[in-house]
Order: sequence, then structure tokens, then C-alpha cells
Amino acid sequence: MNALQIALALAVSMLIFSTLATMVVEMFHKLLGSRRRGLKKMLEAFYENEVKQRLQALIQRGGVAVEDMPEFIQTITLKAGDTSVTTIEFVRRLADTEIGKRIGRRADNEVDVLIDGVAERYEEYGRQASQLFRRYSQIGTVVVSMVVALCLNINVLVIFRTFQSNETLTRTVALQAQQAMAAYKVQAEILRTTQSRDSDITAVDMDLDDLKASVKKFNDALAKAEKLGLPIGWSDDKIFNASDIEPLGWFVWTLTTLLTGFLIGLGGPFWYDVVKRLTPVTQLAGALVRPPPATDDAGKRTTPKRGGPPMVPEDPKIAFKTAIRANRILDTMDAESGGFLGPKALRL
Repeated sequence: MNALQIALALAVSMLIFSTLATMVVEMFHKLLGSRRRGLKKMLEAFYENEVKQRLQALIQRGGVAVEDMPEFIQTITLKAGDTSVTTIEFVRRLADTEIGKRIGRRADNEVDVLIDGVAERYEEYGRQASQLFRRYSQIGTVVVSMVVALCLNINVLVIFRTFQSNETLTRTVALQAQQAMAAYKVQAEILRTTQSRDSDITAVDMDLDDLKASVKKFNDALAKAEKLGLPIGWSDDKIFNASDIEPLGWFVWTLTTLLTGFLIGLGGPFWYDVVKRLTPVTQLAGALVRPPPATDDAGKRTTPKRGGPPMVPEDPKIAFKTAIRANRILDTMDAESGGFLGPKALRL
């Protein structure tokens, strides 16, 4: 049997299992609110080091202090416990804080310098927080993958031996490369969408529904893996069934199963890349369907046209000044109407 086909079948299997492990990890993130707490910690550090120590000392007058940390963070996250706040969103919401209002009263050139500095520092804090989250998330993924491998009896040695002795199964699994990569991409898109949630009130309700949906997706994905004929699971639905472990022996089974969990914990992106490299059909199809670069009448390459300019300003200074002007207009209208315009959050 072709060794490359066995390698491809193993890689496809690992990609399927890593997708399962990712689902479990995401369930834990939802239950524990990891991203929300990570954003809160990052904003706390930003407030202490940048707002309280640098900006406040720079622009405060008469010894009047700015708002406390909890109030500042609530304003930045719209009191909603956001899981992420972009730089543009941050500077726009900064205009609603006391420190932001004081910055807005400075000269125009001073505002530009201050907001540029704030935006640059905020992005640096965000990068550091993201790197830290990814590091801990990777460790968590490996641990969860090991637990999944132990609980579901996923053993790379058993799978490898099965592929060696069962050519039909090997070919069947190898042919699932495209479907496995598509399933991974769908799961990755779901995770990307999940990370961009806004409302904490909505998130509480959505987490409960999403948790049920995630469990269902996990069970469905596991059923598909078993339907392929992969040698996983326990006999008689009895976890840690001795009859399934004894052929390898407890020591070898434990060691190789933990190794399997480590391999699964390498993550979907790693195994996606391996499967893609090992699938000549994918590479050939990509070469055949890839359109040639666009050229003009002279035969020179042209840059593809993109959509119109974004509606949201990408310059932090413009976003901040726009928010300051909007707040001043709304405050003036509120005063003229006797305060009947409602809360600022609703007016915006």
C-alpha cells in the first residue's frame, strides 16, 4: 500500500479529531468567559499604566481626578462585557470618558499627538494580550486534546495499524480530505464570528443556546468519524474497557494515547496544512481553477479593484474627533430640549 496514502489518512484523521478538540475548547471558553476576562485584564493594565499614570498626570487641572477604573472599563466596553474592542471603537468610546473629554478640549494639534499615542499604545497592549491568550489557549488545547483522546479511546498506534491492514478504510479516509478541510474552515469561521460578539446580555442567552448547539455539533462530528470506520471509542459503551486496552497493554496504551492527544493538540491549522500538502488532488485542482492574473490592453498586470472607501473612519484621530463633536451636539440638544432626548447610548 502507498505509504503516502496512509500518511494522508492519518493526517485527515488528526484534522477531524483536532476539530472535535477545538469544539470542546470553545465550550470551555464560553462557559468561563475567557476572552471577556482577558479583555478586562488588558483594559485594567492599560488604565493603570497609560490613563492613570501618563494621561491623567499630563492633562489634569486643579488636581481633579478622572473616573475610576471600573467606570472607565464599563464605558469602553459599553457596559456589555465585549470580548474584543478594536482601536477605532476604543478611541470612539474614549471620547465618552472624562479623560477623553479633557483630551477633546485641548488644541487640535495636541489632540492628534495624544490620540496617536493612545492608539499606538492600545494596539501594543492588544497584541501582547492576544499573544498571551494564544499561548495559554494552545496549552489548554493540548490538555483538552489529551483528555478527549483518553475518554474517546483515540490511539494513533491502533489507527496506524488499522490503516496498514485495511486498504479500503485507508482509501476511504484519504478521500475525505476535502470534506475534512471544509469542515475545519467552517468551524474556524464559526469561532471567528463568536469572538466578535458585542452584547453581554445577548451573550448570556446565546451562550446557553450555543452550548447546546456545540454539544450537538460535537456529537454529530464524532458520529461521522465513527461512521467512517475509524477505530475509536469503547466496546459495549464502557469507558476504559479493559478489553480495548489489553491488546496494547496499559502502559503502552496510556503513553501512545497521550501522544495522540499531543498530536491532536497541534491544532487544526497545522493538520489542515499537512492535509493540503499531502493531497495532490487539491494542489492540482487549485492550479487548474486558479484564474490567470488580470492584465490590461498592454499585457501588464493590473491590481484588482476593490469596493468603495469604508464608511467607518480608519484614522483614530478622525474617529475620536467625530465622537467628541457628536457628543457636544447631543449635549447641546439635550440642554435645549430640557433633557428629553433619553440616554446617550440610546441616542447614538
